[in-house]
Amino acid sequence: MKKKLLYLTSIVLFSTLSINAQTTTWDLGGNVAPWGATATATTTNVVTDNLGLFPGATTTFAIIEASVVTFAAPDAYVSVNRFKLNGGGSAVSNKPAQRYLYFAAAGSGTVKIWFRTGGSGTRTLFVTDGTNVINSLASTDSSANLILTASYTNINGNIYIYGDQSCNIYKIEVTGPLGTTALIPALSTNNFQKELDVTVFAKDGKIFLSNIKSSTKVNVYNVLGALVKTA
Repeated sequence: MKKKLLYLTSIVLFSTLSINAQTTTWDLGGNVAPWGATATATTTNVVTDNLGLFPGATTTFAIIEASVVTFAAPDAYVSVNRFKLNGGGSAVSNKPAQRYLYFAAAGSGTVKIWFRTGGSGTRTLFVTDGTNVINSLASTDSSANLILTASYTNINGNIYIYGDQSCNIYKIEVTGPLGTTALIPALSTNNFQKELDVTVFAKDGKIFLSNIKSSTKVNVYNVLGALVKTA
């Protein structure tokens, strides 16, 4: 009797876990809303269908154009279009600065990306958490249909997708809980004025200012554009 009860409990528990598994799909290569065929690049930072698109300084990122590609089973998929990164992510310490996709993870999960490299030579697609590479896949064949799978554990923050050079994305599938993807603002340098003659530099985790000639308010922002300190 005890063995039967334990067996039934295991079945119920397994069923519950299976039901609670959340899968989100962004069909970038399908001609379906909100990813329709277009020749227009994304020139401003946007979040579409909870997926962030960050072009940076480029004006050629996120062009969607016709491209019929068939991915074989077991991950069968037929695209109508392709989503073009149109260049590398210019990553520093595994965090891209431009031409990247991102989404907010809320725990453990797996992201799977259907893609092709975009030209000659070895090209690599990366999945990172902004600090560590979760996984990557390189290829020298731009006609090869590739699928990059990356599993992450207990991440409550952004997952980044980008290439070291041009790559074409067809579909992204995430299994696991997602948060609400917040827009990452571009940092502006328009407010810097050379005539103030204030010198700013950082060393050993500290920020130094020199040549201040009057009462000055200092605001310190992190790389996401959020205010972290006022002095």
